[in-house]
Amino acid sequence: MSAVATVEIVLFEIGGTRYGTDMTQVRRIGKSSEVELVGLPLGALTQGKRALIFTAEGHREIGLPIDELLGVHTVPLDDLRRMPLVARSPFVIGVWIDRDRPILLVDLHATNPFRPESSHA
Repeated sequence: MSAVATVEIVLFEIGGTRYGTDMTQVRRIGKSSEVELVGLPLGALTQGKRALIFTAEGHREIGLPIDELLGVHTVPLDDLRRMPLVARSPFVIGVWIDRDRPILLVDLHATNPFRPESSHA
């Protein structure tokens, strides 16, 4: 029997919407006041006291502000789906259905408005 390929997804909430990102993109979780933030690419916050902190070019830490950290889930790769072309955004790259609730999968690096190739600065 072969092992099932999995990925660890960090689940978080912004403005009542649940999102997830590959845990390998998250360097750490901290206070949103600790680092330069990428702005609000996923919508308005209700609290925003925490941030998913990741590394930008030059090893600089930046953060995506979040309302709530919901945990880490190990998800079979076969359960992940790419976003259809008509629904694709620069940040949301896929979806995972957790029970009956869709979790939008985010590419943290795409939220970085400070990168040279960024078109949403």
